[in-house]
Amino acid sequence: MLRVLLIAVVAVTALAADLPLSCDSKVYCHSDLLHHVMMKRVYEDSKTFVDLPMKHDPDTILAAFDKLLNETNDPSKEQLKAFVDEHFSSEDELEEWTPPDYSKNPAFLARIRDEKLRTFARNINDIWPTLGRKVKPVVFEKPDHHSLIPISHGFIIPGGRFKEIYYWDTYWIIEGLLICGMHDTARGMIENLIELLTKLGHIPNGSRVYYNERSQPPLLTAMVSLYYRETKDIKFLMENIEHLEKELEYWRQTQFVTFQKNGRSHNLLRYFAPSEGPRPESYYEDYEAAHNLSSDPARQQEFYTDIKSAAESGWDFSSRWFIDDTGDNTGRLQNIHTRDIIPVDLNSIYANALQNVATFHLYLRNYVKAAEYAYRARQLRNSIEQTLWDEQDGIWYDYDILDNKFRKYFYPSNLSPLWMGVVEKGRVRQKSARVLKYLKLSHGLDFPGGIPTSLIQSGQQWDFPNAWPPLVSIVVNALEASGNQQSRRMAFQIAQTWVRACLQGFNKNKQMFEKYDAETPGKFGGGGEYKVQEGFGWSNGVVLEFLNKYGSILTADDSAFLGVDPADDRFSEIVSDS
Repeated sequence: MLRVLLIAVVAVTALAADLPLSCDSKVYCHSDLLHHVMMKRVYEDSKTFVDLPMKHDPDTILAAFDKLLNETNDPSKEQLKAFVDEHFSSEDELEEWTPPDYSKNPAFLARIRDEKLRTFARNINDIWPTLGRKVKPVVFEKPDHHSLIPISHGFIIPGGRFKEIYYWDTYWIIEGLLICGMHDTARGMIENLIELLTKLGHIPNGSRVYYNERSQPPLLTAMVSLYYRETKDIKFLMENIEHLEKELEYWRQTQFVTFQKNGRSHNLLRYFAPSEGPRPESYYEDYEAAHNLSSDPARQQEFYTDIKSAAESGWDFSSRWFIDDTGDNTGRLQNIHTRDIIPVDLNSIYANALQNVATFHLYLRNYVKAAEYAYRARQLRNSIEQTLWDEQDGIWYDYDILDNKFRKYFYPSNLSPLWMGVVEKGRVRQKSARVLKYLKLSHGLDFPGGIPTSLIQSGQQWDFPNAWPPLVSIVVNALEASGNQQSRRMAFQIAQTWVRACLQGFNKNKQMFEKYDAETPGKFGGGGEYKVQEGFGWSNGVVLEFLNKYGSILTADDSAFLGVDPADDRFSEIVSDS
């Protein structure tokens, strides 16, 4: 297939020597010690080593390791483990923290009519203190001894192996916190992200140094919008509006790419995280995959860039980023081409962020700034319409700029323009009817355990049969935003299916999980680089969102009936009133 040469903002074929390092830590990101520990598989989970605090300063540890290398040439796994035990600590860098605004009986519980679901909501609310953490003083005192980046406020971790704050997870965590009346904790979470933005110039994937050269979906302004909607905290807006603008400028400077479609030049965002070598937290996996792919260092580095770019998307990993030799989304991880795909969700999130900043400036009476950002938002909305909307199928698709074609596959992210409110108002109803038809024909809603991430069984965790809470939330909110009665009815049914599945899983396991199996209600998901994690921040937030939105009419099972029939012509009106 003939592939078109693109004019990119940054050359993607740069050799490693031309790229930044994953971070400036000589130990955690680019050391012989890192390479040997990872390649000898001292730890089953690669993340374990790079999360260990150092007992001594980095130069002392590296000098000691150079001595070990000189003595052994190739230290054994046992020697490496002994070295790590001598020079690194397993002590937790975080202390448990109960948010001061946590309440065992938040007000929203009273709006949930089904007793079983009210109990479920109370149990989820009780998880927040178990996920609360604060950074210990020692991390602030000796930051070069830690991969953890110190942040000032207490926060909610996702759960499991994810013991730090993560960028896009925080959006759904904050949504859940606000529903539970935990406004101060939500504000502190946002302030932590702004603190990271101030330190690094952007918000990293997570608050570890090895995430420094990549971000995640830019949902900061959406989080601020959620917070402001609940609190009307105009002082907070005034204090932080410049930070929101700074993040948008980072994405504008680094992630836009120019490409051709239908004889016209377009400029949209992609995920693009070029830095040297493998991801430190998945060093072994990336190194092996790259060297199995090619012996050419330039090709290996392209692979590392695509892997990190997919991690920046949050979808690590998925057929969504695969482009095989025929231009399809089949193949293996070696077929990853994240940098060559224009994602619907990223551009929708950014357009929404521009509009949010315009709205915030209006609140602050900065009318010139408001007009500037509103104009930029409108321009990006038009670009999304011109390049990502497929008139034939009646849906938005990602766009492949390597092969100049739509990525015509089912992914919940296809509905992101409705979710993010970036469809021009006069077109919403027209589009929503077609989107509804697309969903019905897609078979993506045919599963009893939720909406799968895709219909491709690739073995990757962001593919079938896994159903991820944020993607279910995206679909429900997109349908709710359509203004179409049938769409709103479908949104309710999706939410009810999801809540029931999560309840079934919770009753069996007494845990919430990061992902679930769309084929079996309540069963946790699988695949990917690590075992399924429990906790779990965004899973809690999405269930609470649905219980808060539909609490007066949701039921735990078909035996309960609260006097509202989804087939009722007045269903949308009743849901709105609820």
